[in-house]
Amino acid sequence: MGGPARVVIDGTAEDLSAGLDGLFAEIEQLVAELEQRYSRYRDDSLVSLINRRAGSPQRTKIDAETIALLGLAEALWETTGGLFDITSGPLRRAWDFRSKGPAKPERIEAARDLIGWEHLDWQGPYLRLPIKGMELDFGGIVKEYAVDCVAKRLRDAGVLSGMVDLAGDIAVIGDQADGSPWQISIRDPFNEGSICTVDLTDAAIATSGSYERRIAYRGEDYGHLLDPETGWPVRGPASVTVIDTHCLPAGAVATTACLQTEEKAASWLIDAQLPWLMVDRKTEISGPISSDSVSVV
Repeated sequence: MGGPARVVIDGTAEDLSAGLDGLFAEIEQLVAELEQRYSRYRDDSLVSLINRRAGSPQRTKIDAETIALLGLAEALWETTGGLFDITSGPLRRAWDFRSKGPAKPERIEAARDLIGWEHLDWQGPYLRLPIKGMELDFGGIVKEYAVDCVAKRLRDAGVLSGMVDLAGDIAVIGDQADGSPWQISIRDPFNEGSICTVDLTDAAIATSGSYERRIAYRGEDYGHLLDPETGWPVRGPASVTVIDTHCLPAGAVATTACLQTEEKAASWLIDAQLPWLMVDRKTEISGPISSDSVSVV
């Protein structure tokens, strides 16, 4: 899914209901299947099939899992006033955040005509993108969903102490085998290293920000998070970290916060009533990360 993956089991093979080799093979297959279904970078994925059919009368039948993810995307679109919109992929034609990719904001207007969740033709298990050039992009939620799926598979196998880390989105199972909580570092978005470490027990943590992929345009440095309304990169927080029992809601809250101004992001995070930490563009850190199971070290 475009980043490093790590699964840690703290214990012995005797602790598990299945052998380690078989379990890790299942996990690898699980993540590969999710990538194969929802990656826009794969021509054979379900998402690519839906996108290729955009503008045609042909509908695509989707399964219960995809319906659930679309339902979450719709809820996020509604609660954020359209800021979180998985149809905003056409803006990549104006902003190419791959290595040394170009910025072509003159293409924004044409791309904006293709964006809008309200355009989707979704009836029961059948989905169609009615305008040629429209795209779905599950990149804002599918990695966090994959973390939760892997963590569930580990628990089902009898794992009592473990960690799943997909490119920095993390879920931990129980404590470490010695009884101490898992220690997870939160990355500094401006410098090497971390800004703090949190103790986690049976929890998930997700970080969103615009520091990984950036682009220079006319003397300005822009991050990859885009406002679907204006078509321009947002000027929100440098990074937001959120903790919850599952990675998917934590990631959704963190990403949505990063799509807003810093003032609105803080208000959004407070309303979400989850432990959070925000780093603004002036490197100032704020957030009440603390609870019975989470503490800043």
